[in-house]
Amino acid sequence: MLALRATGARAVLCLAAAGVGAGCVRHATLAECEVLLDRYVELLVRDRDPKADEGSVARQKSATREKAAHDPSFAACPKEVSAHAFDCAMAAPNADELEKCLE
Repeated sequence: MLALRATGARAVLCLAAAGVGAGCVRHATLAECEVLLDRYVELLVRDRDPKADEGSVARQKSATREKAAHDPSFAACPKEVSAHAFDCAMAAPNADELEKCLE
């Protein structure tokens, strides 16, 4: 159903990698990265189909998590996504705003 604009995990993490500067910054944990990925997928699904049922959302999350498990860019998430970017992304009302948080 969704190509997830690039591939959910890769799109989120590529943007995140570009947005993190040097310095002493707390980063997202692996668990937070997983929550962020789920949030991104849900926003993408809802952007495309506001009436998508929970089953559809859950299936897409599961498929994306499976892809992310084998994606080196997702594994880098805890090193690349700052806590501030994570908080911003989680508060985003749509996928476009979430992506902006990670730029």
